[in-house]
Amino acid sequence: MPRLPLTDQQKNATCAVSTRLFIEAAPGAGKTTVAAERYGVLRFGSRRRSRRSVTAISFTRSATGELTRRVRSRWGSSALTWPHGVTTVDSLLCNILQHLLRRNVIRWPGDHTILTVLDDWRGHRGFRWLTPGNYRRVVALDSSRKVISRGERVTVARPGIGSREYFHGHLAAGLCTHEEIRGLVAAAITDEAMRGVIVELLSSSVDHLVVDEVFDANGLDLALIALACDANIAVTLVGDPWQALYGFRGAEPELVPKLLKDWNFHSLPLSQSFRFETPEMKDLATRLRDGLPVAIIEGGDYQVVLAAKWDQLWQAPNHVLPLSFGRTSNKTDAAAIVLLDHLVYSTFNTRAIFLPEALVLLDLDQDTYRKDGPAVLGSVVETLSGNGVDAPWRALAALRSAMKDLGAPRRPPSSSGDNEQKQLDRLALLATRLRSGRTLIPGMTIHQAKGREWDRVGVRLGTAEVSRLAAGLKQSVEPDRALYVALTRARQHVRSVA
Repeated sequence: MPRLPLTDQQKNATCAVSTRLFIEAAPGAGKTTVAAERYGVLRFGSRRRSRRSVTAISFTRSATGELTRRVRSRWGSSALTWPHGVTTVDSLLCNILQHLLRRNVIRWPGDHTILTVLDDWRGHRGFRWLTPGNYRRVVALDSSRKVISRGERVTVARPGIGSREYFHGHLAAGLCTHEEIRGLVAAAITDEAMRGVIVELLSSSVDHLVVDEVFDANGLDLALIALACDANIAVTLVGDPWQALYGFRGAEPELVPKLLKDWNFHSLPLSQSFRFETPEMKDLATRLRDGLPVAIIEGGDYQVVLAAKWDQLWQAPNHVLPLSFGRTSNKTDAAAIVLLDHLVYSTFNTRAIFLPEALVLLDLDQDTYRKDGPAVLGSVVETLSGNGVDAPWRALAALRSAMKDLGAPRRPPSSSGDNEQKQLDRLALLATRLRSGRTLIPGMTIHQAKGREWDRVGVRLGTAEVSRLAAGLKQSVEPDRALYVALTRARQHVRSVA
């Protein structure tokens, strides 16, 4: 395969000899391309006499899958043969914990040394929706380094296991989720003896670690990178501090500069963007990054609409179909998400955001829903699309019955007051989309749009956001970084949506 045409900046980043390298990449500057290229140079370069691996990690399966595809396309399948490879940070943490179990440094209930690791506890006994005030089980280590559990008070409604009996039964069967893995590795890192075992494992097995999207890392992820440095492993970090958005998910981008300083990383920029096709977008991106005042003109020519919150998207023009109502807090919320998913999937061939949580809350089987959902929910859509001011009322009753038809143990109960009105308002907003007569386009939050691009993008801006743009964005402020991401998704132009 011919070598990809790289800019001088990309060539410098790809071939740098630094053992501590930070590649700072602007939107559309080809950071995944460079990560894949550097991986291959390291994999097949002169240092390959080492039997240790070149390992690339990222923080989501989608990002890892894209990097894997790029590596295979550029370098061939042999670039990914063991011990080399591209993996999620969660998989690396699983390997570390199972090494500690095999070495008998940590003892698992039932003396398991090989675990079955689940994404979550969905479908297992005891898994249910936990409301604030409930307790959920989380893992811990006792004084003899045996895995136990403790109750943790729930402050925000979420699914989990509250029963100690069920939780310990799953652990004794060798089952856990990535959350338990993370909790135990975090505890191990704080113990000097266990930390030494982890450093020994890393130093004996990894030669170079390439970390994509490093600003998505949380404290544990960054501690793992520091352990790699402590183990004398060469490390390449790739990311953009302006695109750090996941503080709500535990990411701690403010810790990355300290890591760079503590381990004396050499920094190289990727400042030339290949995304922006017009002078308008090139100028906008430069002004945003330089903290200069910006005003976004209003317009109607866009392929997607972005906003900070789902509620803002539902107030957009009625040909914009948002991909979610937001997180679910009760069974009727969940039923509304299921109905929305039916419409979103049939329109855009993608799934509504928070559908998995909705299915858990309703206790619906995913496969059954996907098989029977179109037929069952079709009648609800027909009712909602009908004439009459009472259409949302009739559709809400039909929607509750449809959940039972799809396999929910109970029909979502009716409620009174504000919550019932909220559901009716949601269905009324859906009805306006169904009756708009226009081609629907997707609406999504900025977090859902990160890493994606379109020719023409619309954004919903509130008064406070317009004021922040007029004052100039600051990299240290997460809402400002979110605005920066939203306004740099377009190849041709971005417009404010009334």
